[in-house]
Amino acid sequence: MFKKLSILLAVCMLTMSLAACGSSSSSSYSSSGSGARTNTKTYVVSVDVEYLNALYHAAVDEAGNLGVDMDLRYAGQDSNKVIDCIEQAKAEKKDAVIVNLVSSADAEACIEAAGDMKIIFINRIPYDESLPLLKDNAAAVASDEHDSGGFQGDFLVDYFAKKGQKDVKYVLLQGTPDLVHTVLRSEVPVQKMTDAGINLTEVKTIMADYNRSNAAAAMEEFLKENKDFDLVLSNNDAMAMGAIQAMKELDIDPADYTIVGIDGLSDAKNAITKGEMTMTVFQSYEGQAKGSIQAAVNMLDGKDLTEGIDCTVSPDCDRLIYIPFEPITADNVADYK
Repeated sequence: MFKKLSILLAVCMLTMSLAACGSSSSSSYSSSGSGARTNTKTYVVSVDVEYLNALYHAAVDEAGNLGVDMDLRYAGQDSNKVIDCIEQAKAEKKDAVIVNLVSSADAEACIEAAGDMKIIFINRIPYDESLPLLKDNAAAVASDEHDSGGFQGDFLVDYFAKKGQKDVKYVLLQGTPDLVHTVLRSEVPVQKMTDAGINLTEVKTIMADYNRSNAAAAMEEFLKENKDFDLVLSNNDAMAMGAIQAMKELDIDPADYTIVGIDGLSDAKNAITKGEMTMTVFQSYEGQAKGSIQAAVNMLDGKDLTEGIDCTVSPDCDRLIYIPFEPITADNVADYK
């Protein structure tokens, strides 16, 4: 008899995914498949971040494939509620919990709340100073955010070099504060371009919380006052698509600007095909979802953390495993359809 596995994910996702399951903020969702393993997983959701919505559904699918039951719990963007969910799972004598952090600074408190229960952080990783806390009972499954911004930066260096353009004005669409990947996605591409000799001018930074609607509303107001920029540098595809939406509302052709994102969402790939978006960086929600569940199972079964997972291991922490990023441009977008 296998022990129960409880997975909690404090994520920013479409709340309608709860309604589709007939659930509410206090109820649970179960997905079971064939197989001998009987595990229970808990998933925590909040507001609209499209990538994390896809991540959730991929986790549900993988749970079914492994014959694992998955419970859904709602924590919202509230760090205290995440801790409450972890403590509840521990009180129910569950064996593991998977957490999508509200803030990277919350990792230590989450590990303390879990105690002897296995804990896996998914997609959003702890700050560097907390990585030593990832020991036998703790791990993280994500993608290396140096690469996401790095792929953006490398592409833009080549792109503007081919255009012979040395001066670039940009608008930064920024995600949720206090997350490692928000910092790196904002800083790394800018540093790459600066190091290559591009003269950058930051025209505007818009904090849109990885949300398409927030980005669309803010960009529309901004565009009414200023259209003099070259690049929309977005921390994710949803915000990039929000910028494109705002441009269309004002009869501005998105193709007149360079627009880059991260995630590889379907409509971003379609926008690249139509010439409305310049590039994105694919982040495998299936890889992260499968990797987190498999890592939890491996930890419970006493196996190597990475067994059965297509990943790399961080050189800084052997409990942090990475699912690779991949750049998508007009040249290879057809391969990702």
